[in-house]
Amino acid sequence: MLVRLGRVTEAVEHGLEDLATTGEALALATAPRERGESQAALRIAEHGLGIEGSKAVLAAWLRDLAAGLGQTERALDAAVVAFREDPGLAAYPRAQELAGERWPRHREELLAHLRRVKTYYPLGQVEVFLHEGLIDDAIAAVDGGATNTIVAQVVDAAMESRPDCVIRTCREQATSIMDGGKAEYHAAAADWLAKAHQAYRAAGREAEWHTQLDELIAGHQRKYKLRPMLEALKRG
Repeated sequence: MLVRLGRVTEAVEHGLEDLATTGEALALATAPRERGESQAALRIAEHGLGIEGSKAVLAAWLRDLAAGLGQTERALDAAVVAFREDPGLAAYPRAQELAGERWPRHREELLAHLRRVKTYYPLGQVEVFLHEGLIDDAIAAVDGGATNTIVAQVVDAAMESRPDCVIRTCREQATSIMDGGKAEYHAAAADWLAKAHQAYRAAGREAEWHTQLDELIAGHQRKYKLRPMLEALKRG
């Protein structure tokens, strides 16, 4: 209301004292920004980054505002926060663009941060690692557990350079399904084994693949839905 009355300075001072969440900071910063009071908006947004809570949206907003005003240092600081809060290929290139010739140092710092992050949904980490060609880091990111889609993304990227790791991962994924007793997922198990076959071939271990497949067929011969899928892999 103070902003609407043109009392921007008072609004900023009250905001700096009373803001409790990053969402409130973004809402308040937006008001003076819409009235052309960009410096007030920057001040409020930067204050909001010091408040506990999720900062990804606020940091990205501040990054873009500061960049648009030509305030590269402010924009870069906010870009780093935005990436740390929500890593991925949406925030990473923006940080690189703003860092300019200083990117090598910032790159190493951001990648080091990603390596420390432990999450059950490491999509952002995997995207960045694969973007940078860091296959081993991508593998490590999913090693503690991740969704099948993310693991498959890493497997596909690592097929040629890390076939032994791909073989182990695909067999683990397939085994957990085949031993789980849920026939509706058997097609997924066959898909994982098909990827394993690709990796065996890439590793020059084709004979070992056929031996392993024969053992799987023998071990699961009573599963009438799974066995034909495994036998079809012999022809692949």
